[in-house]
Amino acid sequence: MAKNGRRKFKNPIKGKSLSKILYPVVKSVTAPLAFLEQISKKDRQDLGQSFTTAGYGTQLKIMSNIVLGRVAGITPFHKLSDGTMLPTAPQTINFAGVNNQWTKAGLVGIGYQMIGGHINKMFPGKNYIPETSRIGTVAKSAFIGGALGGFFDDSPAKAQTFSRQSFPTTTNRALTTNYNSGSDSTGSSF
Repeated sequence: MAKNGRRKFKNPIKGKSLSKILYPVVKSVTAPLAFLEQISKKDRQDLGQSFTTAGYGTQLKIMSNIVLGRVAGITPFHKLSDGTMLPTAPQTINFAGVNNQWTKAGLVGIGYQMIGGHINKMFPGKNYIPETSRIGTVAKSAFIGGALGGFFDDSPAKAQTFSRQSFPTTTNRALTTNYNSGSDSTGSSF
């Protein structure tokens, strides 16, 4: 105990390097970030400005619809409190989507770990290649998250049935927009 009966506060960060502080955070965030980015990238591009200008609550609902729709075909949020319909996504499986930027970065990191580990074993006592274990762990997380996100991602060549109302689109892929309007504005007699 310190003088006057007060306990001394021990700073848990003092004496630690920045890499030791950030590593647990990066390790735990890499796989979910890679998964969410890969599974929702095309849909967020299709939504364009309407997604980026929406509030955080609306963005969270749209992301939930996209992720749960692509993985399980579930749409938890159909519309906002003001009646605006939210975009939905169908369930998709895309084997070719596994080959993406996250899995490639993961493979590079795993290669770094393997080659660096062998070089460090050849010269015991010195680590010529730094942080091989940590980089390998983060790389494996990126690989797994990217592979899962790519597996459920929509194929760019396939016609997407991504329905939305009052969210304008800039289409790079074929989109189907469903409107719940009772009147036929095309004037057709079908």
